Amino acid sequence: MKRIFIVGYGKFGKSALSRIRHRWTKAEVWLIDSRPESLVEGVNKRGSLIRVVSDGPRFLFENNTAINDTDWVIPALPRHLAFEWLRLNMQTKTAPGILTPPATLGEGLPFRKIFGRNLYLSYADFVCPDNCPAPPHYCFKTKKVRPIPLWEGLRAHQGLKGTLAVLESRQLAPGLGGFPFKDLRSILEMARKTGPPFYLATACRCHGVVNGLTWL
Repeated sequence: MKRIFIVGYGKFGKSALSRIRHRWTKAEVWLIDSRPESLVEGVNKRGSLIRVVSDGPRFLFENNTAINDTDWVIPALPRHLAFEWLRLNMQTKTAPGILTPPATLGEGLPFRKIFGRNLYLSYADFVCPDNCPAPPHYCFKTKKVRPIPLWEGLRAHQGLKGTLAVLESRQLAPGLGGFPFKDLRSILEMARKTGPPFYLATACRCHGVVNGLTWL
């Protein structure tokens, strides 16, 4: 039986649950949100459903050994989930420092913005429809030919001082992306092996977010 963790249960989390229930009626779904009130609203009770009041990244961190490689994680919160989980794992006596990604990363893309120390990248400079099936070779909205997937373009980036790891957000249904937990474990292993500075991107075919990390 498939086990899926939806991290964040606001607008996008509710949409994720609906789409998961439509495709995998027997999946064991976990809803993770730090707001108790959000977990009692609009919950589809079909199938196995577990609700947990917790900070999302910390819940994944504290349950590293209990979550299986084949379990899926659906980020549905306005934070870079994979990066915050990685930062918790790399903490020693002091919290790892956050680095702003270099200016050359994502140059030439239609959308490239730094908010705080998060770098957001996209092939689209418009709001995408939430039912986009992410066709492999063209934009669902404009029908224009799209270059290589963003995750592939980021992996091919050259000249970066440090390591850039790219976590691919895979589409499970239109408008629904996530990754198996084993991919997070691979990122953690890479960070421990290569050392800082370490940059992590989570990206689907068209959109991505990048953060940097350093530690002692």
